Amino acid sequence: MTTEELAELFLAHLYELAEEAPHPNFLFSVNDFAPKLGLTGREELQKAINYLGDRGFIILASFDWVGGISAGITIEGSVFVEKGGETGVIQRHRRTSQTSTTTPSVSAPPPINKEKTGTANGDKQGFLIVRRAVGDILDDIEHILERDDTVAVATRKDFLFDIATLKIQMERNVKNRQIIDAILVNLSNLPSIAPLVTGLSCIVKTYFE
Repeated sequence: MTTEELAELFLAHLYELAEEAPHPNFLFSVNDFAPKLGLTGREELQKAINYLGDRGFIILASFDWVGGISAGITIEGSVFVEKGGETGVIQRHRRTSQTSTTTPSVSAPPPINKEKTGTANGDKQGFLIVRRAVGDILDDIEHILERDDTVAVATRKDFLFDIATLKIQMERNVKNRQIIDAILVNLSNLPSIAPLVTGLSCIVKTYFE
């Protein structure tokens, strides 16, 4: 395994820990990572950690005196994982994780309460409508941005990348609000799309807390 592949696996592990945490800014103990891969020395992992630090994907990664590892993932690191990385190892890791997940036992469903069923279906339908509206707003923002000649090419590219990241986040069952909020603040700085971004922010705060 190359340093880059090991680094991406480590980053994916941090990402999963951050998704499960009550707050995304935590530093995580990842002492179980090396044993899972059969790594006995720390030099190889240290190279991978240095590689991630140089790219700005992790923060405060450190080894303590007994070899324990703690690290945090940055917004850029989270986006990198959501995009699938560069080596292909993250996609393989995800496929392996999905394949190895055991199917939980299914018990007989309880009797259906028709009144509750109607409410649940209504809630689900309403959520789907909101989700579709968010997608439409993101498409509109994207189209306006592509036609905005006042934006430099490099800046437009960064904004379009942000929009693509938002679309990915909105499709996730567990959304990373740190990433979403940071991108919305960044997009709101552009006058041509600021009103749409404000509306989108209100929807996100109302429906995706």
